[in-house]
Amino acid sequence: MIRRLQKCDGERVREIVKTIWEGDDYIPHVFEKWVEDPSCHFMGLWKDGTLVGIDNLRLLSDKVGWMEGMRIDPALQGKGFGKELGKQTLAIAKRIGLERLYFATYFDNTASIRMNEAFGFNRIGVFTNLESEIGDISDSSFAFNVDSEIPEILDHVSEDWAFLPKEIPDKARFLIQPTRIHDGDNWAVLSKNSKSESCVDINYISIVEERKARSFVHGLKCYAQSKGFERVHTMVREDLDLEPFLYNGFKPFERVRDVFLYFADSSVLEI
Repeated sequence: MIRRLQKCDGERVREIVKTIWEGDDYIPHVFEKWVEDPSCHFMGLWKDGTLVGIDNLRLLSDKVGWMEGMRIDPALQGKGFGKELGKQTLAIAKRIGLERLYFATYFDNTASIRMNEAFGFNRIGVFTNLESEIGDISDSSFAFNVDSEIPEILDHVSEDWAFLPKEIPDKARFLIQPTRIHDGDNWAVLSKNSKSESCVDINYISIVEERKARSFVHGLKCYAQSKGFERVHTMVREDLDLEPFLYNGFKPFERVRDVFLYFADSSVLEI
């Protein structure tokens, strides 16, 4: 049986994810938000009266959906529950008229990758997940320009582990307190991370003046420090040079080019 999750399911959900990501899974932080969000189809799969897995389908528009947060109880993996839940989530997407679906996954999540590629998803982007502790910045004199007006961005925009696809207009409305930081031709959009109060996301960055790239990334950390954040997180697309980030103390989790973005036209899904 599959049905929408309710607040009363929270304890069982926390039990399912308690050892995932070494006990640091973000699901407990977003559980109630997803349950209450009308744009979310936050679903659970039950077997013999026991909740065995969860999955969220978030509507970005009436035609575009984002899939996230699939979790199967680690003690019950290998029984086909992930495939069953994935099929039912995709069936919901088709039933409500979604035409384009996206999701992102970590490079070593091979079971999910194989399953979704079999459904008809194709990899369309590769990113490097980077994070930096801010700490004490000895030289914080960077003269950054701050603008609350966010331009239309005709590219993928990240927020934590999610992405707002190219075709979604007015992406700033999905971000928490977005701000545009610019210095000459280099500019970036930053916002408060939706899963951690102490973290700020660099949602999008455009580096045109490469000779100033190091100082610009340093300036973004200075801005974050001035706002009281403790960490900076970003997803760097593969066509951008990582060196300015690494120089400024950003580190990947395990390797570079570790996050894969997938897309499928719902009409070609094989479920």
